Amino acid sequence: MPKKKQPEFVDRINNPDKYPYIKNKDGSVSTHRMAAEVDEKGNWIVFPTIQFDGKKLVQFKNSEKAMDNAITSGNFLQMPSKEKALAYAKGGYKTGTALENFNPLVQKAKTAKTFIDAVE
Repeated sequence: MPKKKQPEFVDRINNPDKYPYIKNKDGSVSTHRMAAEVDEKGNWIVFPTIQFDGKKLVQFKNSEKAMDNAITSGNFLQMPSKEKALAYAKGGYKTGTALENFNPLVQKAKTAKTFIDAVE
């Protein structure tokens, strides 16, 4: 039996520096904004509401549309329980990964040659 392909968002968790990010109004950045829902079969799944289309990040305002797109593209994980799904979506997906301490704005400031370079 072939091994199931890992969802795209997992690679973004493990290699955040290889992907774009969204700058939020408060100065923070977002890469995934995970959600947890029950699919049509009654299974708890987790999926990003910010999804990578191969070129840019697409931020879904509606969790249902994000879920539909994630299911269609295979960009979700099935979870064993509601509790584990909710914990993962609330930030558990970052724990122990490169995304846990990812802050491209700090890295940009460290490598900038001028103040203007750091803030642009």
